[in-house]
Amino acid sequence: MGQSTITSIICTLCVLSTVIISFIVYMDIDNSFSFGFMLGYIFFIIIASLYWIITLIINIKNIKWFELRKRLFKFIGLFISFSAAIYIFNYIFRSSEIGIYDLSTPLAMALSLTFFDLVFFKDKES
Repeated sequence: MGQSTITSIICTLCVLSTVIISFIVYMDIDNSFSFGFMLGYIFFIIIASLYWIITLIINIKNIKWFELRKRLFKFIGLFISFSAAIYIFNYIFRSSEIGIYDLSTPLAMALSLTFFDLVFFKDKES
């Protein structure tokens, strides 16, 4: 199996298990199976995240410096734009609750919009 096939299977399993977990939480199902499924889900998400990070790092090595520099500038621009938008909306709608923890959402959005396609690239050796 190729790298993109494995990544697609992991993404599909992640989406399906997220839907099942949402159903379990929404319906307030409390039994040993649902608890075990939630623990398995957490373990799966951690392992999948590590796989995606390792795949991303491997695929970043395969792109040219010019492309990487362009992506880094795009990441910085998106991060600054999203951060500014979050702080402006927080200042307007809830000015008493502005904190440093509001940077996690812009960081995740900028990273995913900039580098997510690299997770699905195939290695040059394959």
